[in-house]
Amino acid sequence: MHKIISRTRLMKLSFLLSFPFCGISGLFSQKIVEVSYKQDSRGVAVFTAFNHAYCNYILEVHFTTFNNVQSDRSLPYRAEVKPGLNKLFSISSVNPNDPIKFNYASGYNKGCIQPKVDTGIVYLLPISAGKEAQAYVLGSMVKPAGQAAPQNNWYVIRLRMKPGDTIFASRRGVVTEVEDNDATNDAGLPSAGHENYIEVVHSDCSFGHYGILKKGSALVKPGQLVKPGQPIGLVGGDKFGRGSEARVSVYYNQEVDTSQNGENVWKMVMIYVPIPFWTKNNGKTMLKNGAEYISEFPLEIVNRELPKVRVGKKVRKSKK
Repeated sequence: MHKIISRTRLMKLSFLLSFPFCGISGLFSQKIVEVSYKQDSRGVAVFTAFNHAYCNYILEVHFTTFNNVQSDRSLPYRAEVKPGLNKLFSISSVNPNDPIKFNYASGYNKGCIQPKVDTGIVYLLPISAGKEAQAYVLGSMVKPAGQAAPQNNWYVIRLRMKPGDTIFASRRGVVTEVEDNDATNDAGLPSAGHENYIEVVHSDCSFGHYGILKKGSALVKPGQLVKPGQPIGLVGGDKFGRGSEARVSVYYNQEVDTSQNGENVWKMVMIYVPIPFWTKNNGKTMLKNGAEYISEFPLEIVNRELPKVRVGKKVRKSKK
Protein backbone atom coordinates (compact mmCIF):
# COMPACT_ATOMS: atom_id res chain seq x y z
CA MET A 1 0.00 0.00 0.00
CA HIS A 2 1.35 3.45 -0.88
CA LYS A 3 2.38 5.46 2.16
CA ILE A 4 1.28 9.06 2.39
CA ILE A 5 3.48 11.49 4.25
CA SER A 6 1.97 14.83 5.13
CA ARG A 7 4.74 17.28 4.28
CA THR A 8 4.19 20.29 6.45
CA ARG A 9 6.10 23.47 6.04
CA LEU A 10 9.31 23.57 8.06
CA MET A 11 9.31 26.12 10.84
CA LYS A 12 12.69 27.50 11.86
CA LEU A 13 12.73 28.68 15.44
CA SER A 14 16.19 30.14 15.71
CA PHE A 15 17.16 31.20 19.22
CA LEU A 16 20.29 33.23 18.61
CA LEU A 17 22.48 34.81 21.24
CA SER A 18 22.17 38.46 22.03
CA PHE A 19 25.02 40.05 23.96
CA PRO A 20 27.28 43.11 23.88
CA PHE A 21 29.94 43.36 21.20
CA CYS A 22 28.75 40.33 19.26
CA GLY A 23 26.19 39.46 16.65
CA ILE A 24 25.54 37.64 13.44
CA SER A 25 27.20 39.25 10.47
CA GLY A 26 25.43 39.94 7.20
CA LEU A 27 26.97 36.78 5.81
CA PHE A 28 23.86 34.74 6.53
CA SER A 29 20.89 35.79 4.43
CA GLN A 30 19.44 32.31 4.85
CA LYS A 31 18.88 30.36 8.05
CA ILE A 32 22.16 29.46 9.66
CA VAL A 33 21.13 25.84 10.24
CA GLU A 34 18.66 24.42 7.72
CA VAL A 35 16.89 21.15 8.47
CA SER A 36 15.37 19.06 5.67
CA TYR A 37 14.52 15.47 4.81
CA LYS A 38 14.35 13.13 1.83
CA GLN A 39 12.48 9.86 1.39
CA ASP A 40 14.40 6.84 0.20
CA SER A 41 13.01 4.02 -1.93
CA ARG A 42 11.51 2.33 1.17
CA GLY A 43 9.63 5.46 2.20
CA VAL A 44 11.99 6.18 5.11
CA ALA A 45 12.47 9.91 5.72
CA VAL A 46 16.13 10.72 6.30
CA PHE A 47 16.70 14.05 8.08
CA THR A 48 19.80 16.18 7.52
CA ALA A 49 20.97 19.62 8.59
CA PHE A 50 23.20 22.01 6.72
CA ASN A 51 25.19 24.36 8.95
CA HIS A 52 26.12 27.46 6.93
CA ALA A 53 28.31 28.88 9.72
CA TYR A 54 31.99 28.26 10.42
CA CYS A 55 31.54 26.89 13.94
CA ASN A 56 29.42 24.25 15.65
CA TYR A 57 25.79 24.84 16.54
CA ILE A 58 23.55 22.95 18.94
CA LEU A 59 20.45 21.82 17.08
CA GLU A 60 17.13 20.58 18.46
CA VAL A 61 14.40 19.07 16.31
CA HIS A 62 11.03 18.29 17.86
CA PHE A 63 7.78 17.00 16.40
CA THR A 64 4.40 18.61 17.00
CA THR A 65 2.60 15.88 15.03
CA PHE A 66 3.87 12.28 15.03
CA ASN A 67 1.22 9.79 13.83
CA ASN A 68 2.13 6.20 12.90
CA VAL A 69 5.81 7.17 12.93
CA GLN A 70 8.90 5.84 14.67
CA SER A 71 12.44 7.23 14.86
CA ASP A 72 15.81 5.52 14.99
CA ARG A 73 16.98 8.12 17.51
CA SER A 74 15.45 9.43 20.72
CA LEU A 75 13.25 12.53 20.35
CA PRO A 76 13.35 15.45 20.65
CA TYR A 77 16.62 15.20 18.80
CA ARG A 78 19.53 17.26 20.20
CA ALA A 79 23.05 17.24 18.84
CA GLU A 80 25.96 19.38 17.75
CA VAL A 81 26.10 20.03 14.02
CA LYS A 82 29.42 20.86 12.41
CA PRO A 83 29.84 23.27 9.49
CA GLY A 84 28.48 21.71 6.32
CA LEU A 85 26.13 18.76 5.86
CA ASN A 86 25.16 16.65 8.89
CA LYS A 87 23.08 13.45 8.92
CA LEU A 88 20.63 13.53 11.83
CA PHE A 89 18.11 10.67 12.10
CA SER A 90 15.52 8.69 10.16
CA ILE A 91 11.81 8.12 10.69
CA SER A 92 9.59 5.40 9.25
CA SER A 93 6.05 4.08 9.56
CA VAL A 94 5.01 1.86 12.44
CA ASN A 95 2.29 0.15 10.39
CA PRO A 96 3.19 0.00 6.68
CA ASN A 97 -0.48 -0.33 5.73
CA ASP A 98 -1.48 3.00 7.27
CA PRO A 99 -0.50 6.52 6.19
CA ILE A 100 1.91 8.49 8.33
CA LYS A 101 1.78 12.14 9.27
CA PHE A 102 4.30 14.37 10.97
CA ASN A 103 5.04 18.00 11.62
CA TYR A 104 8.31 19.32 13.05
CA ALA A 105 10.17 22.46 14.09
CA SER A 106 13.82 23.20 14.85
CA GLY A 107 15.83 25.59 16.96
CA TYR A 108 19.56 26.14 17.31
CA ASN A 109 22.15 27.84 19.51
CA LYS A 110 25.71 28.79 18.70
CA GLY A 111 28.39 26.67 20.37
CA CYS A 112 28.92 23.17 21.73
CA ILE A 113 27.14 20.92 24.21
CA GLN A 114 29.10 21.10 27.48
CA PRO A 115 32.25 22.68 25.98
CA LYS A 116 35.51 21.79 27.70
CA VAL A 117 37.25 25.14 27.52
CA ASP A 118 40.95 25.35 28.35
CA THR A 119 40.96 28.26 30.81
CA GLY A 120 44.71 28.04 31.40
CA ILE A 121 45.94 28.41 27.83
CA VAL A 122 48.15 31.46 27.30
CA TYR A 123 47.30 34.09 24.68
CA LEU A 124 49.46 36.55 22.76
CA LEU A 125 48.85 40.26 23.16
CA PRO A 126 46.94 41.41 20.04
CA ILE A 127 49.53 44.10 19.25
CA SER A 128 52.79 44.15 17.29
CA ALA A 129 55.71 42.20 18.74
CA GLY A 130 57.96 44.60 20.63
CA LYS A 131 55.21 47.20 21.06
CA GLU A 132 54.36 48.46 24.55
CA ALA A 133 50.80 49.31 25.56
CA GLN A 134 48.90 50.22 28.70
CA ALA A 135 46.24 47.69 29.66
CA TYR A 136 42.81 48.23 31.17
CA VAL A 137 40.98 45.24 32.64
CA LEU A 138 37.21 45.46 32.65
CA GLY A 139 35.11 42.70 34.09
CA SER A 140 32.64 41.29 36.54
CA MET A 141 32.99 37.54 36.92
CA VAL A 142 29.61 36.44 38.27
CA LYS A 143 29.14 32.71 37.72
CA PRO A 144 25.77 30.99 37.27
CA ALA A 145 24.20 29.52 40.39
CA GLY A 146 22.22 26.38 39.67
CA GLN A 147 19.93 27.10 36.72
CA ALA A 148 20.30 30.86 36.97
CA ALA A 149 22.14 32.69 34.20
CA PRO A 150 25.00 35.05 35.06
CA GLN A 151 23.77 38.63 34.86
CA ASN A 152 27.15 40.37 34.96
CA ASN A 153 29.60 37.86 33.56
CA TRP A 154 32.06 39.71 31.33
CA TYR A 155 35.80 40.22 30.98
CA VAL A 156 37.44 42.48 28.42
CA ILE A 157 41.06 43.57 27.98
CA ARG A 158 41.57 47.03 26.48
CA LEU A 159 44.99 48.12 25.19
CA ARG A 160 45.69 51.77 24.47
CA MET A 161 46.61 52.16 20.80
CA LYS A 162 46.79 54.67 17.97
CA PRO A 163 44.32 54.82 15.05
CA GLY A 164 45.56 52.56 12.27
CA ASP A 165 47.69 50.31 14.49
CA THR A 166 47.49 46.63 13.59
CA ILE A 167 45.47 44.09 15.58
CA PHE A 168 46.93 40.57 15.69
CA ALA A 169 45.34 37.18 16.43
CA SER A 170 46.02 36.03 20.00
CA ARG A 171 45.28 32.35 19.39
CA ARG A 172 44.86 29.92 16.50
CA GLY A 173 41.31 29.52 15.19
CA VAL A 174 38.82 30.01 12.36
CA VAL A 175 37.17 33.35 11.68
CA THR A 176 33.42 33.06 12.26
CA GLU A 177 32.25 36.66 11.92
CA VAL A 178 33.57 39.94 10.57
CA GLU A 179 31.86 43.31 11.01
CA ASP A 180 33.77 46.35 9.78
CA ASN A 181 31.08 48.38 8.03
CA ASP A 182 30.28 50.86 10.80
CA ALA A 183 31.83 54.33 10.44
CA THR A 184 30.64 55.63 13.82
CA ASN A 185 33.62 53.92 15.48
CA ASP A 186 35.82 56.56 13.85
CA ALA A 187 33.45 59.54 14.05
CA GLY A 188 34.35 60.89 17.50
CA LEU A 189 30.82 60.47 18.83
CA PRO A 190 30.11 60.16 22.59
CA SER A 191 28.84 56.61 21.98
CA ALA A 192 28.52 54.48 18.88
CA GLY A 193 26.25 51.82 20.39
CA HIS A 194 28.04 49.30 18.20
CA GLU A 195 31.57 48.34 17.31
CA ASN A 196 33.36 46.77 14.39
CA TYR A 197 34.83 43.41 15.38
CA ILE A 198 36.22 40.05 14.35
CA GLU A 199 35.22 36.79 16.03
CA VAL A 200 37.37 33.64 15.95
CA VAL A 201 36.38 30.16 17.16
CA HIS A 202 39.09 28.12 18.90
CA SER A 203 39.59 24.36 19.00
CA ASP A 204 37.93 24.09 22.43
CA CYS A 205 34.73 25.83 21.20
CA SER A 206 35.56 29.13 22.87
CA PHE A 207 35.40 32.37 20.90
CA GLY A 208 37.89 35.21 20.67
CA HIS A 209 36.45 38.68 20.07
CA TYR A 210 38.62 41.48 18.65
CA GLY A 211 37.80 45.17 18.27
CA ILE A 212 37.63 48.06 17.75
CA LEU A 213 38.22 47.90 14.01
CA LYS A 214 38.49 50.82 11.68
CA LYS A 215 35.81 50.79 8.98
CA GLY A 216 36.79 48.55 6.08
CA SER A 217 40.05 47.48 7.73
CA ALA A 218 39.49 43.74 8.29
CA LEU A 219 42.37 41.69 6.84
CA VAL A 220 40.60 38.35 7.20
CA LYS A 221 37.24 36.88 6.19
CA PRO A 222 34.81 34.31 7.66
CA GLY A 223 36.00 30.74 7.22
CA GLN A 224 39.69 31.70 7.16
CA LEU A 225 42.17 30.01 9.48
CA VAL A 226 44.23 32.49 11.49
CA LYS A 227 47.42 31.81 13.40
CA PRO A 228 48.73 33.45 16.59
CA GLY A 229 50.55 36.65 15.69
CA GLN A 230 48.80 37.03 12.32
CA PRO A 231 47.53 40.53 11.39
CA ILE A 232 43.72 40.54 11.26
CA GLY A 233 42.68 44.21 11.17
CA LEU A 234 43.41 47.83 12.02
CA VAL A 235 42.47 49.80 15.12
CA GLY A 236 39.67 52.33 14.69
CA GLY A 237 39.83 55.95 15.83
CA ASP A 238 37.56 55.40 18.80
CA LYS A 239 37.08 58.75 20.54
CA PHE A 240 34.32 57.89 23.05
CA GLY A 241 36.58 56.14 25.57
CA ARG A 242 40.22 56.74 26.48
CA GLY A 243 41.06 57.11 22.82
CA SER A 244 41.82 54.42 20.25
CA GLU A 245 42.23 50.95 21.70
CA ALA A 246 42.37 47.28 20.86
CA ARG A 247 39.85 45.14 22.72
CA VAL A 248 40.04 41.39 23.17
CA SER A 249 37.87 38.97 25.11
CA VAL A 250 37.31 35.21 25.19
CA TYR A 251 33.99 33.54 25.98
CA TYR A 252 32.03 30.37 25.42
CA ASN A 253 28.33 29.69 25.20
CA GLN A 254 26.77 27.44 27.83
CA GLU A 255 23.27 25.97 27.68
CA VAL A 256 21.26 26.13 30.89
CA ASP A 257 18.31 23.79 31.36
CA THR A 258 15.29 25.86 32.40
CA SER A 259 12.71 23.12 31.76
CA GLN A 260 9.32 23.63 33.33
CA ASN A 261 6.28 21.34 33.55
CA GLY A 262 8.09 18.59 31.70
CA GLU A 263 8.88 20.80 28.70
CA ASN A 264 12.50 21.04 27.59
CA VAL A 265 13.58 24.67 27.53
CA TRP A 266 17.24 25.50 27.00
CA LYS A 267 18.62 28.99 27.53
CA MET A 268 22.02 29.94 26.18
CA VAL A 269 24.26 32.14 28.34
CA MET A 270 27.70 33.57 27.66
CA ILE A 271 30.56 32.75 30.03
CA TYR A 272 33.64 34.97 29.81
CA VAL A 273 37.11 33.58 30.51
CA PRO A 274 39.77 35.59 32.42
CA ILE A 275 42.67 34.90 30.09
CA PRO A 276 46.42 34.95 30.84
CA PHE A 277 48.71 36.58 28.27
CA TRP A 278 52.34 36.09 27.34
CA THR A 279 54.30 39.33 27.78
CA LYS A 280 57.97 40.14 27.46
CA ASN A 281 59.79 40.16 30.83
CA ASN A 282 56.75 38.64 32.58
CA GLY A 283 56.05 35.46 30.63
CA LYS A 284 52.57 34.07 31.33
CA THR A 285 50.66 36.62 33.41
CA MET A 286 47.23 38.02 34.18
CA LEU A 287 47.18 41.64 33.09
CA LYS A 288 46.73 44.31 35.76
CA ASN A 289 44.66 47.42 35.29
CA GLY A 290 46.79 50.42 34.33
CA ALA A 291 50.04 48.46 33.92
CA GLU A 292 52.13 48.58 30.75
CA TYR A 293 53.19 45.46 28.89
CA ILE A 294 55.46 44.64 25.94
CA SER A 295 54.23 42.18 23.32
CA GLU A 296 56.29 39.15 22.36
CA PHE A 297 55.54 36.26 19.97
CA PRO A 298 57.56 33.19 21.13
CA LEU A 299 57.53 30.33 18.61
CA GLU A 300 56.47 27.88 21.31
CA ILE A 301 53.26 29.90 21.75
CA VAL A 302 52.75 30.57 18.04
CA ASN A 303 53.14 26.87 17.15
CA ARG A 304 51.44 25.44 20.26
CA GLU A 305 48.17 24.36 18.61
CA LEU A 306 49.52 23.23 15.25
CA PRO A 307 47.83 19.99 14.11
CA LYS A 308 49.98 16.90 14.59
CA VAL A 309 50.87 14.75 11.58
CA ARG A 310 52.05 11.14 11.67
CA VAL A 311 55.26 10.29 9.82
CA GLY A 312 55.88 6.55 9.98
CA LYS A 313 55.76 5.73 13.68
CA LYS A 314 56.65 9.26 14.73
CA VAL A 315 54.25 12.11 15.39
CA ARG A 316 55.33 15.70 14.76
CA LYS A 317 53.59 19.03 14.45
CA SER A 318 52.53 20.29 11.05
CA LYS A 319 54.15 23.45 9.68
CA LYS A 320 50.81 24.79 8.39
